[in-house]
Amino acid sequence: MDSSFAERVRSERERAGLSQMQLARLCDLSGPMISCLERGKSAGSEKVLVSVARALGVRPEWLRAGSGKREGDWLDTFAAPQPFPERLRQLRKEAGLTQRQVAYFVGVSTAAVSCWETGTREVPTGNNLVRLAEALGLDPAEVMKVDGKSTAPRNEVQLLAAFRALQEEQQLEAIKLVEALKRTGTSGQ
Repeated sequence: MDSSFAERVRSERERAGLSQMQLARLCDLSGPMISCLERGKSAGSEKVLVSVARALGVRPEWLRAGSGKREGDWLDTFAAPQPFPERLRQLRKEAGLTQRQVAYFVGVSTAAVSCWETGTREVPTGNNLVRLAEALGLDPAEVMKVDGKSTAPRNEVQLLAAFRALQEEQQLEAIKLVEALKRTGTSGQ
C-alpha cells in the first residue's frame, strides 16, 4: 500500500487509539500542528518528525517516506542505552533539582529518590511516577524511556494520554471509576 506522509501519520495515530490532541500532548506539539501534518499542509521539521514517530512507535524514515522498516529499534540511534536509575539522575540534574527537591515535590523521602537513582528500589509507578514527571517537566512516558524504549506498557501510555485530555472534573470521575473497578475485581483479570 503506497500512502502519503499525511495518511501514515493519521493511520498510525488511529492505530494507536489516540486523538490528535493526545498525540500532540505526547509530542509536546499543538493540536493544530498534528492536524496540519494529517492534512498534508505541513511536513514538519526533523524534530517534529522524530517526536511524532517516537510517540507512535515507528521509524521516522518510514513515517516520512514510507520506505524501510515500519518499526524497530531506531531509538537506539538517538541515545545510548541508559538504565532507569542513570536516566533519572541525569534528568534530575538537567532540571537543576536536588534529590531533596524532587522528594518534596513527589511526596516521598529523599532516601526513596536516592534508591530510585541507585536502582535499589523499584521504578516509581502511579501517582509517584506522574508527580516525578511533573517535577522534571516531562511526560511520564518520557521519564520511563530506558534504552530508548518505554518501560511502561503502551496501554498505560495511551491511558495516561487519554486521562490528560479530560477536563479536571472528568479526571476525578475517571479516578473514581478505576478505584471502583479495583474494589470489585472487574478490572479484566
